[in-house]
Amino acid sequence: MIVKVRGVLLRFTEYDNDIEVDGATVREGLTALTERYPRLSEVLLDREGSVRATHLIALNGEQLSAAELDREAAEDDRVDIVTAVSGG
Repeated sequence: MIVKVRGVLLRFTEYDNDIEVDGATVREGLTALTERYPRLSEVLLDREGSVRATHLIALNGEQLSAAELDREAAEDDRVDIVTAVSGG
């Protein structure tokens, strides 16, 4: 699958934004991504290894809940990581 990383997370992936990873599910793909970029793990995942609430994960444009991260993902699927922006 291709994971698309944008915005503030890019500095944790050495500014790679379209990253091909292996995995049968979205969760496995995210695990492969954070193993490749360990610094990303610190901001993407909480202490229990779950995706932090400030990040939205989408599979082919469909937003997934935390319970849906075990959804199958094929080699040509796209996973987007979108980070909420706050401030005022």
